[in-house]
Amino acid sequence: MALAATTTLGGETLIGVTRYVLDASNQSAEFAIVVADAWQGRGVGKRLLAKLIDIARRRGIKRLYGDILGTNRPMLEFVRKLGFTLERHEDPTLTRATMNLATGS
Repeated sequence: MALAATTTLGGETLIGVTRYVLDASNQSAEFAIVVADAWQGRGVGKRLLAKLIDIARRRGIKRLYGDILGTNRPMLEFVRKLGFTLERHEDPTLTRATMNLATGS
């Protein structure tokens, strides 16, 4: 599943994308999100990821997770505010963000 955000200011331009990919169990999915630098902090990422979470929940996916660089503090704070829990990753440079879709955390 992938969602894209565009703007028509000065012609149609892609400004953000979020997606999930199911794992082999079809119970969990890895998510990713990217928003163009000029559009960060404007709510684009929040709206995209909230919609992706809603779609995943309605499709019966039990858990979303993603690996984030431990130095990417803005992204870690962003997903934490959306309800993801942050955990240590086996790779010390990464942090795992996880959301249990059955309970919202």
